[in-house]
Amino acid sequence: MVAWDDYWADYSISKGERWMVEQRHKILLKYFQQIKRTPKKVIEIGCGFGSNIKLLQSSCRNIECYALDSSPVSIEKVKSKIPNCYVKDARETGLDDDSFDFVFSAGLMEHFRDETPFLDEMKRILHEDGIMVTFIPARYSLWQIYLRLHFGNMPHGYEKSYTRRKLTDLFLKNNFEIIEIIGVDPFSLNAFFMKLSNKSFKPFVTKSIFKNGYQEFGIIVKKK
Repeated sequence: MVAWDDYWADYSISKGERWMVEQRHKILLKYFQQIKRTPKKVIEIGCGFGSNIKLLQSSCRNIECYALDSSPVSIEKVKSKIPNCYVKDARETGLDDDSFDFVFSAGLMEHFRDETPFLDEMKRILHEDGIMVTFIPARYSLWQIYLRLHFGNMPHGYEKSYTRRKLTDLFLKNNFEIIEIIGVDPFSLNAFFMKLSNKSFKPFVTKSIFKNGYQEFGIIVKKK
């Protein structure tokens, strides 16, 4: 079992991670703004430090923010900014059917050996006209090299990565309609050097010539 409580207790965000949060925020904001209902009810699943849900709350009007994580330490750190938060398993949230207009997660789905229970639960809590965004590791990046150098002995435990084809097949199989798949940070070059130097800078590479050559993918879907 992964010691997430210990991880979040000692967590501090690096320059590279902060930049990735900002890149995710641009994608989240684009699709959040497409939802017509107000106020818009939004939840981050597996919120961890809560960086993106906090950023959405501070930058959007007519928004009701919620957060969920299996770690009590994570929720303790998030609840001062996001009072509506829950200590729950992402595969069995206990939340009402069709209750959220916008559901998102980052760095979560790859830790499940079987993604179907997670996807079923997200589909259940997502409103009929809602949008779901999931950020997960791409197959070909510096991060994947790092994982392999550790021979799977990572503090986060089991973790997988995805190609565009694998993502497409997975979400279609689980009865989602795919709106878009977006690559974030080519090969993880920008985040890697920001983490290494602990400095922010203007990204020197913005797109990969290879479809799968990114640090992570953001997949945007809705119910069929």
